Amino acid sequence: MKALLLFGMLPLAWSAQASQVQLGMKHPLRIAIIGAGAGGSSAAFWIQKAQERHGTDIQVDIFEKLKYVGGRSITVHPYDDPSLPAEELGASIFVSANKNLFRAAREFGLEFADSFDGDDVTVWNGEEVLFTYTGSWWDNIKILWRYGYWSPSRTSTLTQQMIDRFLTMYTLSMSQWTSVNSLTNNLGFANYTAQSGLDVFTSHGVSAKFAEEMIEAATRVNYARDVNMIHGVGAGVCMVPDGAAQIAGGNFKIFEEFIKRSGAKLHLNTTVHQLQKSLSASNDRRVWTLSGDSSVPSTPYDHVILAAPFASSGITIQDSAASFLPEVEYVRLHVTLLSTTSSTARPERFGLNPGVHVGKMILTSENRKPNGSKPDFNSISYHQSYERNDRKEYIWKVFSMDSKSDEWLEDVFGQGTLGWVYRKQWDSYPALRPVKSFPAVKADEGLWYVNSMEPFISTMETETLSSRNIVDTLLRESFGYGICPSGLSLDGWATGADDEKIYGWDC
Repeated sequence: MKALLLFGMLPLAWSAQASQVQLGMKHPLRIAIIGAGAGGSSAAFWIQKAQERHGTDIQVDIFEKLKYVGGRSITVHPYDDPSLPAEELGASIFVSANKNLFRAAREFGLEFADSFDGDDVTVWNGEEVLFTYTGSWWDNIKILWRYGYWSPSRTSTLTQQMIDRFLTMYTLSMSQWTSVNSLTNNLGFANYTAQSGLDVFTSHGVSAKFAEEMIEAATRVNYARDVNMIHGVGAGVCMVPDGAAQIAGGNFKIFEEFIKRSGAKLHLNTTVHQLQKSLSASNDRRVWTLSGDSSVPSTPYDHVILAAPFASSGITIQDSAASFLPEVEYVRLHVTLLSTTSSTARPERFGLNPGVHVGKMILTSENRKPNGSKPDFNSISYHQSYERNDRKEYIWKVFSMDSKSDEWLEDVFGQGTLGWVYRKQWDSYPALRPVKSFPAVKADEGLWYVNSMEPFISTMETETLSSRNIVDTLLRESFGYGICPSGLSLDGWATGADDEKIYGWDC
């Protein structure tokens, strides 16, 4: 690491000379990116940023097996009617601490959708409603009565400490890491990822009751995990307090803009089946050859950036000792989008009397009596409404671990109320179990793994941070400098959520 940093601080003239020796200047550096979601699209964008600043000659191809850009960020329209509002089917929101996505949205001139209302929440444990919160002073008193003052306060303090550490990743001093293990150590998170969220929060003075109800309600909607099954950082991510946002028309627009502005060649509907490592006949350098659909070029690449979960990619690797271990378990999540003429869920479905208010967001907890019934979904949330055929319809979204039938939906919203229903099953995100080791960032010489970071934190934003780190490291190995010029001062890189100086964007 020290040698790498020293090399990065050498004068530009020497670095350029070194790159000529290394590459022989026989051809542009060729990079293949597999996957056009948050990680792959942002990798191409970071490469373009480096080209802009250094005049580096790099050719980039992006291969995406699906017909669209965005990966797990995709929208659908009710009744397949584009005149009706778009709804996120996958990755739905990002928060104010996600500085890359917010910066991209603003620089690209993208419009934010209407903000979310988080003050109308019901928490249900499968048998009874634990409480409903509407933001009133009386509800605040009931929260304090149920949990006391210190548990909410200590949760807020610990979460803010995590955010403050996370924000250092946008500074020069934390711009690069050789492994996710070294990153978690440097951020002070290694102990948190090795323990469950329940253990981490209760060790900081949060009551088990608050953790198993309030924090678990958040972990079940965000990662489909109970608080005793998810690691401490994953639980902390779920408790980030405010600033939730999404892009009007779909978050995928950010990733489309990344690729558009990168100048990379995009190959949609193109599957890569195999990567083969070999030595180039022209200069005895290691290269990678891709095999797959007929549109995959046969010309070798100097580097491959895999920006998709390896286990589900279907890619085999030949003549290489590349490792993607430990294997990462993904959560199989069912998403149901629906429209209904009902503006609220039926209170009777949740053991309440007719006419009793049920929140626009219904969260769940498994904190219940021994042998009690488990909640049969993770969350139900209201999104928006529209007029169609002279009637008003309300769009709701259900997260669950199994597919929900029309009969189940009518039990929640009322007989004869259903309109449009759309179901999707995702391998949505890692299970985020407590863990002490992570897949390698660099799986082999010239083979890089963006999703190595997902078992640590799995968000759209952290995919852009992982890709930035990989591009920065790759360029330093190839040319002696990264996305930003060498020799930048460590001073002036602020860490507040609203600060604008961001490594990669501002050099």
